[in-house]
Formats: sequence, C-alpha cells, structure tokens
Amino acid sequence: MSLASRALAAVVYVSEGKRARVVDVIERVARDAASRRRGVVLVNVFRDDVYNRTGFTFAGTEGRDVREASLDVARASLREIDMRTHGGTHPRVGVVDHVSCHALRGAREDAAALARGIGKGLASFGVPCALYGDASRDGIGLDEIRRRSGYFSGSREGTWSGTFTAERGFAFDYGPEEAPESVGFSMVGAVPWVCNYNVPLTFEFGEDVDEDVRATRALAYGRALARRVSARGGGLPLVQSMALPHGDAVEVACNLLDTNVSSTADVQRATAAAVADMDVAKHLGEGGAARVGDGYVTNQTPETIIAAIDALDT
Repeated sequence: MSLASRALAAVVYVSEGKRARVVDVIERVARDAASRRRGVVLVNVFRDDVYNRTGFTFAGTEGRDVREASLDVARASLREIDMRTHGGTHPRVGVVDHVSCHALRGAREDAAALARGIGKGLASFGVPCALYGDASRDGIGLDEIRRRSGYFSGSREGTWSGTFTAERGFAFDYGPEEAPESVGFSMVGAVPWVCNYNVPLTFEFGEDVDEDVRATRALAYGRALARRVSARGGGLPLVQSMALPHGDAVEVACNLLDTNVSSTADVQRATAAAVADMDVAKHLGEGGAARVGDGYVTNQTPETIIAAIDALDT
C-alpha cells in the first residue's frame, strides 16, 4: 500500500437533522460526490435530530476534489432547506452553517486553500461567507467570529428558529454583503483537527416546579458548568464549550482544539469535578441534583480518516 503525502478533510455542517427525507437526499448526493472522485471518501455522516443538524466529513488527497464534493453537498442543501422555517437547539447562521477544513497530513496551507476555495464556491451560490483560522486574513478564531456575528445571541431558552441576521457591522469575506433570509451565511475555516466531544447532564429537582422552570434552571446550570470547563472560563486549556438542551438532558458541547493538551478524558473528569464543586441549590433549587453521563465524540479520529484515505490506493 502506498501512503499519500497529503491528507485533507472537510466537515460540512448543514442545518437539517429532523426531516429524514431531506437528510437522505443530501446524504445520497454526498455519497455520489465521493464515489465519482477517485481520491475522496465520505468518512462520516453524523445526524442529530434534536440539534437539527448534520455533519458530512469528506477526506482525500487533492484539495480540488474535496472542495467539489463539499460544494455538491452545499448545493443540495441549499435546494432542500429554508432558514425561515428552520428550528433547533443548536445555534446556527445558515443552511450551510459551518465548514471546517483540516490538513491531517501535509502543509497547513493546503487546508487554508481548501477553505478559501469552498468559501468562493459558496459565494458563487449567493451565500455570504466569513473565513476563520488559517484561511482568514487575520487568523481570527471560530469562537471569536461567532461572538462578533451574534451567533450565541437570540435565545435564552436554548432554541433557535427562523432566519439568522448577523449583527450590524459584521463583514463577510466572500459573497453578498447581506445574508439572504432563506439562506443565511456560512463560516468556513482551516485549523488543526478539532475533536467535538459532548457530555450529557441529567437533573433531579426537589422542589415542585413546572416543566418550563425545570428546563430554564437546567440550562442555566449547564451554562455555568460549561464556562468552568472551558479555557475562556479558566478551565481546561484549548477547550471551547457551550451548554445546549438535548432532549431531556443538557449537553456540554466541547471543541477540543488539541487533544494532546486536553483530552476527552480530561474533559470528562473536569466536568465531573465541576459538578461536585458547584452549588447545586443555587441553580436547581433545594434538593436538586445533577448527574454527568458518559461523553461521546461526533466524528472519526485523524488516524481513522488517514487510514480511509490510504485505503483508496489499495
């Protein structure tokens, strides 16, 4: 088996996970896009009904092929999804919400060029695009560009619905100056591989409170906990986190920017330690309790992705 000198991945997140028919259509396009290009493989499809979000991970040796496969999914998603009728418990900015590009083997600039190519392709479809990481002019991080755009605003209850409007003064790198209501915009960037790790929290309440109050208290607790786990809140280095409702639970959804610095096991331990240390009654009321479930990753690892690319030549 010959090992490729370059291994690239692009994770395309689209704002649909509830309607199986729609996701099936987009997934068929994704699988066809990979099969028609010798050097590309679709290594992962992660659907989340509650978040109303699906991630498609393409990997390959040539940036142009990974770019075109990603844009095939984007084109199909834009046909099938309308942001004006979208709702879910994960914040989002557009139909093709986010594309992250990674050089798993080779130069980081290869991933930056891939991201810029995808951004230009999205712009040709009429989608405004904001770049981050190595693809951007100033190296702005995804977390900062999300804050500047207003990504985290607009929902105290942890649900987002309807059209997303970027905050005044937010500028795009490619495409229209304003985001169309039906489409929104996209964030596209290039960074070292990011591990997405979600830790579920479940709750008990000692007080006789109604369901809405319980949900509000649980989310407030989760947000306080997420701050303590994240680097921004003085927790684990190179960890970004937010709390989101997920069915009957609340999840601490984490981006691990370097698992050699902070691993999934570190996140699990830090979450459990924070729960043990926090004043539960302050958030949940007297007699309340929070329990930490086993976390899970939402994608493949760099090693399994590289192996899938190398297997294309066997």
